[in-house]
Formats: sequence, structure tokens, C-alpha cells
Amino acid sequence: MARDDAARDRVFAFRYRVLVEASGLQSDYADHEAKTVREPLDHGALQIYVADMQSGETAAALRLNAGALDSKIGDIGKMAGFGPFKEFSANALTMTSMLVIAPKYQTSSAASLAISAAYKMARKCGSLFDFTQCAPEMLPLYQKLGYRKFRDNFMDDTLGYQVPLVLVTQDYGHLTFVRSPLGAIARKMTNSSETASWFNRTFPDYANVPIESTLNDEDFWYLLARKLNQSPLAGIALLDGLTYSEAIEFMRAGSVLDCPAGGRIMKKGQIGREMYVILSGAVKVLAGADDAVVARLEKGELFGELAYLSESPRTADIIADEDVELLVLTQKMMEKALAEMPAIAARILFNLSLILCGRLKNSTAVLVSAAQGQKSDASTGEEMPESPEIAEAG
Repeated sequence: MARDDAARDRVFAFRYRVLVEASGLQSDYADHEAKTVREPLDHGALQIYVADMQSGETAAALRLNAGALDSKIGDIGKMAGFGPFKEFSANALTMTSMLVIAPKYQTSSAASLAISAAYKMARKCGSLFDFTQCAPEMLPLYQKLGYRKFRDNFMDDTLGYQVPLVLVTQDYGHLTFVRSPLGAIARKMTNSSETASWFNRTFPDYANVPIESTLNDEDFWYLLARKLNQSPLAGIALLDGLTYSEAIEFMRAGSVLDCPAGGRIMKKGQIGREMYVILSGAVKVLAGADDAVVARLEKGELFGELAYLSESPRTADIIADEDVELLVLTQKMMEKALAEMPAIAARILFNLSLILCGRLKNSTAVLVSAAQGQKSDASTGEEMPESPEIAEAG
């Protein structure tokens, strides 16, 4: 834990290096002269960081705020769906946020170590519920630690699509069920079942949602097939040419995310590291200055592939046209596949290239059709309409 100003400044400088310099995040709280990122929530917060024992460099950092209903910590209190928690005292509510992981430590245990340290401190503060939010790519990590959703996902102007989560800190049964490393810490503490029972009663739609990491391969495959109403091999073009065992080996690390109709899943211009496969429902692709609908994607189709491959800004807005369930595929999954199962990764990338070629072909056909229409209008002396702007789905 950062116990003095020098250590806290180390955390703020680490944030700047990772978020601003490495990731290109535009933050209102970035001090480009001092090269630090310091937010209002940092005042009075506990700063936790994990350092590499050999090199001494910072691997991950995390912020912990106690008393989530305090006026200076308004982010959580203003959340839709937070109301039921107000029956608990402010001291029973904590918030972990600003989890930052150095790129070279993305696949290490640094994030888990930081969250475990925060959990210990939260329990010492008397926390019954710890709140956080994360990008979809981080959802599997938080689920394995024991966090669960308690409201709909939302779009943050700076961070992009976010998943709101809560950890029932004394729910030892759930921590054990998901095999969370926090369970070993909780086992040495006093745990009451009251808050777990309260959460189950108050949030039944989220309390017992299947968690992919707890399912065996067969059950995970069945979960996907049930949502698609067909075998994933038949319903997902990304898996063309793969066997069942190859497909499950790649998809196993994915997580399922739900989004209600009307929810914004992607915002044009934001950086994204995830690609999504639609398991049920449909989404609209919006592009152009007037946010015109340029495509509608349904189950089995994917979006977000351009940013997924290149870490470039999103090229279109994606809105849930109806309630949708999505399979989240992260860059970490592809990196692991390239290192451990190159033949499978090569097939996935080949399928991605075919999907991109198909979309480019469709876009070209629309542009050619529009150009031919303009020539026809010109020959008859009629005013020519503007050409449509075409955007890829991601």
C-alpha cells in the first residue's frame, strides 16, 4: 500500500505511463507537465500497488475508497440500481476503482494480487459490499474473484462500455463456488450469511447467473448452443473449419454479457480491445454525421473486429436493437491462442479475414450502386443525392 506522498506519486505516475502514454486515453485529470493522473476520488483513498520483486517496477495499481455513500464518492451512489444498498451504513460500502495493469504484466497475477490486497483492507474497514466497474475484457477476472453484476451495463464517455459489479464480501459460499483466491482470505475471518441472503432476495436476476469459469467444457458449449438455438459450429462463422475440441479450446475463456434493448455497446472514436459474437437478439450499426443505421447484425454475427485486431478507435456506434446476449472475445484470448495453439489461431484469423472481405464487398456494392444512381440522375438532369457513408461494424 502507498503509505506516503512519494508512494502515492509513484501510483499517479504509473497511471500516466499506462493510461495516457501506452493506451492513449484522454483523461481530464491527466497532468501532462507532471505526467500524472490524479482524480478527485484519490483524495482520502487508499492506493494499492504491486511491484515486481526482481525489477522493482510497478506491475499494477488499484484505488480503494471507503464509505461509498459519502458525498465525495458520488459515482456509485448515483448509479441506477444502487438504491437498495442505501439501507446499509456508509461504512459497510467500499469501492475499488482505477485498476491499472502494466502491459507486460497483463497475463500475470498482478491484478489478482492488487484486488486481494484491496479485499483485505476493505474487510478491515468493515465493508459488506465492494463496488467496481470494468471493461468487458476484464469481466472474467472479476467473476473469478467473486464479483457479480447488480444492474445494466452502461457507456462511460471516457472509459467506454462498462460492467457494474459488486462483491458481497462475506459471501464465503459464493467465493468458494467460483474458487476465488479471496476465499482463502475470507476463511480466516468471521462471515455472516445475512448479506448473501439479502443479495439473493434483492437481485434474483443477477444472483444465480451462470458463471462461465465454473462450467466444464460440455456445459459451457451447451450454454452457447442454447442461446444460439443451434450448435456454435453451425451458427458462428468465426468457427468455420474448426472441430468441437478446437472451438471449445479457443472459446472457453470467453464470457457472456447481456445488454438491454436500446443500450449503447460501442461508441465511435473510443479505443476497444474486445470483439463480440451475438448469441441472441440483434444490434444496429450507426455511422455518419446523422447516425444513420447502416447495418443490422443478428445472432451468430460478430462486431468490433477492426478495433480488436488493430487497437484502433471504433468506427461506428453499436446499439442493442433488442435485448442481446454477447460472447466477449478479448485480445488476450488471441494472444494465448497464437502462443499455445497457433493452428487454431491461424484458422480464426483466416475466418476473420473472410468476414472482413465480405463486409468490404457489401460496402463496395453499395457505393457502386450509389455512384450508378448518381450518373443516372445526372443524365436526366435531376439533383444527385449524397453518397452514403459506410462504416464497418467495429
